[in-house]
Amino acid sequence: MKRLFTLCAIVIAVAVSSCSKFDDTEIWDKLNDHESRITALEELCKQMNTNINALQTLVEALEKRDYVTNVSPVRKDGEVIGYTISFADSDTITIYHGENGKDGADGKDGYTPQIGIMKDTDGIYYWTLDGEWLLDGKGNKIQANGVNGIDGTDGSNGEDGTNGVDGITPRLKIENDYWYVSYDEGSTWIELGRATGEDGSDGADGDNIFSSVTQDDEYVYFNLVDGTMITLPKHDEENIQFEDLQVKVICTEEWDTNNDGKISHSEATAVADIGRAFNNTNIIIFTEFKYFTNVTELQSKAFHNCTYLRKIVLPENLTTIGESAFYGCSNLKSITIPNNVNSIGESAFSGCSNLKSIAIPDSVITIERATFTACSSLTAITIPNGVTTIKDFAIQTCTSLESITIPSSISTIGFGVFYYCRNLKYIYCKPTTPPTLGSLSENNTLGYKIYVPEESVHAYKSAEGWSQYADQIVGFDFENGIVAE
Repeated sequence: MKRLFTLCAIVIAVAVSSCSKFDDTEIWDKLNDHESRITALEELCKQMNTNINALQTLVEALEKRDYVTNVSPVRKDGEVIGYTISFADSDTITIYHGENGKDGADGKDGYTPQIGIMKDTDGIYYWTLDGEWLLDGKGNKIQANGVNGIDGTDGSNGEDGTNGVDGITPRLKIENDYWYVSYDEGSTWIELGRATGEDGSDGADGDNIFSSVTQDDEYVYFNLVDGTMITLPKHDEENIQFEDLQVKVICTEEWDTNNDGKISHSEATAVADIGRAFNNTNIIIFTEFKYFTNVTELQSKAFHNCTYLRKIVLPENLTTIGESAFYGCSNLKSITIPNNVNSIGESAFSGCSNLKSIAIPDSVITIERATFTACSSLTAITIPNGVTTIKDFAIQTCTSLESITIPSSISTIGFGVFYYCRNLKYIYCKPTTPPTLGSLSENNTLGYKIYVPEESVHAYKSAEGWSQYADQIVGFDFENGIVAE
């Protein structure tokens, strides 16, 4: 089309060149304006076809429960003219939100077809044209997405069902100032209306399929000019998104029951025991463990020697942490033990040398042997107001430990509980009756103070096991938090 107008311009120029007094400015201005209008319409047509493809991808993403991973603006001359949308599984698309064209001077507005989609009562999305169903040559609605074939009718042995009908992508073009649409990959074209005003000036282009794209923390909203809104999540609502690829690999190998390469929330809740699936692996982060809500017990050595593990969130229904469950997890820095846990096994956190803090719930009644041995980064431990027994070497070699509070419920403290805790300064021991004691440390020369109820000072200093620490025992007013006079 551009060649035709250029040729016309040359012919006119030649025809008038012999007349030196002829002013051809108006003619050239009209030709240039017309050429600019054609270029603008062709660009509009290109954007609309891009949007049609994008719209079909959106429908497909909606069907397969895909989710948006990124929305980036597309700019032209500093103005946002559209967006690039990335998905977890679907192809990246570009959407142009369009802008209103200018009215033609003295002429009628040009026509721009409004392509859209609408879900019918059968649950299938079909293409629309100017708010009406887009129909093929047989009067059938044209679907925007493919569907599965239905079963064949029963025969002597039964017959296979037919394949589903693929979705069709309409195509637009402008030819001789008219819009055309094709729904058979360009084999045939149907005229829709003029693309310019009567005097050759642009008509109102109108919005380009999409009127806007908006988003919040959870969803992206694709608003079409016909009022339709397509909403897609920014996260997978059905499947768990694992931050650590190695964790995902292990989980899908163990518990992907439908073999789709993902772990859904329902698949996670169906797991009752993770066994030793993660034992001695290189996992780093497993916060998604919280979704495995039917796991009530961590077997012994469940995360044994996961030396790269930094962060984990335990399921809330967990009641038992088995023996050596986190033994040797030297990079684990923090962990929250659920309030339902009542049993922490022997050496459960032994060797967690970077563990800086840990909250032990009130439901725990026993601190087992060597539970926190060699947790060299722990600076403080509060044993819950429910624990009655601290077993042998439970907290030994915690070289950064400076203080510990022993609740009034404690009746037994094992042998060597604080061995090699060389920086221990304060032991707050609340029981009014001195607990049975094996020993606190490897010798009684360490300089820590043992604060006991002020009315029990004499009882502690004379009690078996405690008497060797008599010079370190000091009365303390626990109600007011001050040293007794």
